[in-house]
Amino acid sequence: MATCNRNLSDSCDNVTTTTTTTTTTCLTKCAPPTVSLNVLPDEILEFIFTYLPPYGDLEHCSLVCKRWQLIVKNLVRRSQLNLEKGLADFRLRWEIYSQQTAASLEANSPRLSTGAPLPIIAGRFAHSTVRLGNSMYVFGGGSSSDTTFNDLWRFDLTHMRWSRPLATGTYPSPKGSASMVAWRDKLVLFGGWRYPSLHPPYQPWCLFDELHYYDLVKDRWLARNSLPCPPPMAGHSATVHGNCMVVFGGYQIKDDINVNSNDTWVLDLQEQRWWQPIFVGNTRPAPRYGQIQVELDKHHLLIVGGCGGANRVYTDAWLLDMSRDAWSWKQLNVRNKHFGAVHMWCNPGCRVNNFLVVVGPSPKMPLDFQIMKQSRVPAVGGSALRFGGLGQAPAPPPPLYQQQHPLLRPGQRAPLPERRPGALLPDQQNRGNGRFGGAALPPQEQYLANRRAILDQNMQQAQQFMHNNNVNNNNNNYQPRSGRLSDLHSPPAALPAAAPAAAPAAPDGDADAAQRLQRNLALRCRDNEPLLPKRFDEHYEDPFRMAAFNVPGRSRSASRDHSERIRRMEEKMNAIRNSRRSAPAHVEPQKLRAPSPKRVRCNVQSLFVCDISSLLQRDANNEPGLDWVEYKNFGVLSGAPDRLILSSLIAGNGELILFGGVHKETLTDITHHVSNSIHFLSVPRDII
Repeated sequence: MATCNRNLSDSCDNVTTTTTTTTTTCLTKCAPPTVSLNVLPDEILEFIFTYLPPYGDLEHCSLVCKRWQLIVKNLVRRSQLNLEKGLADFRLRWEIYSQQTAASLEANSPRLSTGAPLPIIAGRFAHSTVRLGNSMYVFGGGSSSDTTFNDLWRFDLTHMRWSRPLATGTYPSPKGSASMVAWRDKLVLFGGWRYPSLHPPYQPWCLFDELHYYDLVKDRWLARNSLPCPPPMAGHSATVHGNCMVVFGGYQIKDDINVNSNDTWVLDLQEQRWWQPIFVGNTRPAPRYGQIQVELDKHHLLIVGGCGGANRVYTDAWLLDMSRDAWSWKQLNVRNKHFGAVHMWCNPGCRVNNFLVVVGPSPKMPLDFQIMKQSRVPAVGGSALRFGGLGQAPAPPPPLYQQQHPLLRPGQRAPLPERRPGALLPDQQNRGNGRFGGAALPPQEQYLANRRAILDQNMQQAQQFMHNNNVNNNNNNYQPRSGRLSDLHSPPAALPAAAPAAAPAAPDGDADAAQRLQRNLALRCRDNEPLLPKRFDEHYEDPFRMAAFNVPGRSRSASRDHSERIRRMEEKMNAIRNSRRSAPAHVEPQKLRAPSPKRVRCNVQSLFVCDISSLLQRDANNEPGLDWVEYKNFGVLSGAPDRLILSSLIAGNGELILFGGVHKETLTDITHHVSNSIHFLSVPRDII
């Protein structure tokens, strides 16, 4: 018998009532009652909708009826207000979506299981990310093995799944640090850099000036080339204002010279035509790359931070006014700088209504991220423009006959090398092959000629050293660079009896000078030949890596009291060991004190919030500027991810989305530790 939930007053011919019990039963099965969500109050329905992804599912709920549409609309507005309030109060939480999370969701959702493994994007950094509708698109970036991607991935924010569109057309080159924006139903990709090819090895880096459109409807790449166009660049920033894309700054190559730029280029997205605006006055930001560019409205944009080269990290802010025919830059006042982000060139940022949000290292971390200048690498043949580092090219060394010899007195020059009639010195040979004299050689032959000139110069220095050593010192007491290890500890061999009397031994100062000269010569050869081994205390600097990825490690001799600290530590450990040995057996060791719960994790991402409401209101009485909000707990929130750089941050519906990045500590390793996890920053749900 099935229990019927009808009331006794309802008419039912199949109801029988027994006298022994008060149970009312139905002789036939009645249809189960239907429960409607419409009987719930609006507040309960809104709370239930908060557990749905704020993308496609909410859009479907808004199509049910007019009441649900108003509830969803109110929920979207309330979630946005809660996010802004959470940013001001630092009351947010981090949630992670990784490969393990995708596998657990697949196991718990049989209807979504297709039997095939879920596609997962590879870890990357310096990629390009944009959100359009309910999807997040990711292009390119650097990998964990010094290579770059040219693939396009789509992340469905509704169903939390990765997919790779099967695109056709002309694919972009593999690259990173390119700009990608969304315009209508298209993605616009421009610029970028690429790692050098491994075959053949030791190739320089490459910059691009490619412009590609990706049609989301047709899944097709379209290459667009027009003249005039910006030079090849990377690390620039771009925003869309109406039907125009404004590009600022970047690391560029102009006239075969690596420079940082502060130029502004505009792309007409409809006509696919580049042009440069006219500016009023000479006030403009300093040349930089890696800055944060934010769209304020159709005629205004904001530039914050950036890097201008070696040890020049900017924290200033600039406003670009595009409302008139002649554009103008204006520097803004930045208040409460001690609460702001310190490295705004390798950490991401985005705008959330009246706030600028930046994710970066904790402010308690030491500022040890220094940029190292790298020497320019000679160009090798190829169609694309090349570069060798983020620093400027060093000055050429003086000619051999103008260099100060280590064993000569100050002001006394080394003797000229032997010169035949009609022959040229090595530096004159190099100048004859340059752009200022003689016939220009092809890039491949020019590279080989430069290498031969360096080797010839080192051989001449070595011969000059051996000649001076044999004439002046005649001393062979310095250690050889080749031989068996046992020869280093064996006494010098005695002279034969029949040998003539040797010359008097040179003073110790001359022997030390000869040893220093030999070591310096060996180090100079190692600098010119990267394949030669380095000393154990020397850090290998790859001349073909960007300055952002060539961070040197700490030398063993960086601190003068390093040995003294080791000695004190050994004495302390010996004292502790002796005290434990002499302690009575019945004394229990002290328990370790639990760490304080207020201790802040320093190797995690922190949140920095800047108030830009004065820029949007444009009150004539108040000076426009930026106000950094005072952080709480040093900006470290619950569930904060590990410290990453060169990641991407975009704004979602009531949340922020952080993707990818590389761990700074692994930049000097052969294999980098890159991430493919997605971190969501949202407001905790309140229980009614």
